[in-house]
Amino acid sequence: MKYGLITFKETENIGDDIQSYSALRFLPKVDYYIEREALDLFVPEKKEQIITIMNGWFLHSKINFPISPYIFPIYISTHFSAYNSGGITTEYLDNTTSEMNRYGPIGCRDSGTMELLKSKGISNYFSGCMTLTIEKNPKVEKKDYICIVDIEEEAEKYLKENLKGKETIIKRTHVLDKEKNKKLSWDRRFKNVRELLDTYQAAKLVITSRLHCALPCLALGTPVLLLYDENKEYTKDRLVDYTKKVNHMSTEEFLTFGISKIKSGIKNPKDHLEIRTSIEERITTELIKVNKSKFDNNLPEVEDYKKLYVQKKEKFDRLYKTATDELKNYINLRYEKEYWKREFEVLLSKVNHTQYNEQKIELHSLLEKYEELLHENVALNKKIQKYERRTK
Repeated sequence: MKYGLITFKETENIGDDIQSYSALRFLPKVDYYIEREALDLFVPEKKEQIITIMNGWFLHSKINFPISPYIFPIYISTHFSAYNSGGITTEYLDNTTSEMNRYGPIGCRDSGTMELLKSKGISNYFSGCMTLTIEKNPKVEKKDYICIVDIEEEAEKYLKENLKGKETIIKRTHVLDKEKNKKLSWDRRFKNVRELLDTYQAAKLVITSRLHCALPCLALGTPVLLLYDENKEYTKDRLVDYTKKVNHMSTEEFLTFGISKIKSGIKNPKDHLEIRTSIEERITTELIKVNKSKFDNNLPEVEDYKKLYVQKKEKFDRLYKTATDELKNYINLRYEKEYWKREFEVLLSKVNHTQYNEQKIELHSLLEKYEELLHENVALNKKIQKYERRTK
C-alpha cells in the first residue's frame, strides 16, 4: 500500500501546514505529497490508488475538483467552501454525488460544510477538526509568558497597556512569506510547524484569532482565548461549531473586559476531547478497512491519463488563471479564446473511451466556465471596454 499526504505548497497561512502535520502521524509513511489545489492532476508512478486522508479546506482552485482517480480518499475533517472563487461558488460539487458517496460518509469540520454537502445529496457527518488530535511534545516545559497570534492591533495595544509590563508577551503570526516558504522541503516546513506548536504548548495563555491556533492549543492543553466576530459570515461559518469547545469573545468584548477575564483565569473546556477520540478511532478504523478494500480496477493507464487529461488540463488551468488574474491579462484572453476552443474540440474528438467520460464532462464544464467569464460577466466586459478606451 502507498500513502499520500494533502499539502498546499503555495500557502500564505501556516495553518494549512498545521493541518497537513496533524494528518502525518496517522500515516505509516508518505509516498506522495499531493497538492491540495491540483487534486485532479495527481498521477502516481504506476497505475494504482494512493490512500490519502482528505483533511483540509476544499478548495481555492475549484476547477481542480473532483479528484484524480488515483487517489483513494478518506474524507475526514473536511471543509468544502461555498465562497466565490474565480466565478465559482458551489457548482464544483455538482455531479460528484455518486463518486463522493462511494467513499462516504464525508467527515465534515463544520456544520456549514454539512449543509453544503447535504444540498448536493452527499452523505456526511460532523467529524470535527483533525488539529484537535495533535500530540504534545514531551520535551517542552511550561514557561511564564502570554502568546498573542494575529489579534487586532487595538486588542494588542489594550493588552500591553493594561498589563503594564507585569506579563511577558510574545507575538507570533500564521502569515507566511509564500515565496520563501514554498522553496523549503516538507521536512523543514513540518519542523517549523512543530517549533510553533512548542511555543504554544509552553505558553501560560494564548490569545488568537486563528482557528488553527486555538484548536491545536486545546490539543496541547494550553489555555486559549479565541477572538472572533460572529457577525462576519466567513468567520461564523468556520468557527461557530467550536464556540462551546473553546473560550471565546469578540474583539469588542475583549476591549471591555478582556483583562478581567485573563486575571480570573482561563481554563479550557473539555468538550473537544470527545471529538479527538472520535477522529482517532475513525481514522484507525478507516485505514484498516481501506487496506482490506478492493481498489478501482478501471483506472486509466498512467500515460493515457497524462496525455488525455493532465497535459490538456494544465493548459486550461493557465487560461483560467489568465481569466481571473490582473486586468491587463483580460485583453489577451479574448483573443486566445478561439484558439483554446478549437484545442478543446480536438481533445474531445480524441477522448472516446468510456473510462474517460468523467474527464470529458469536467473539461466541458470548464470550457463553459471560461465562456461565462468571457461573455456573461457584465462587470468584466465593462472593465475591458474601459481599459480599451484608456489604451487607445
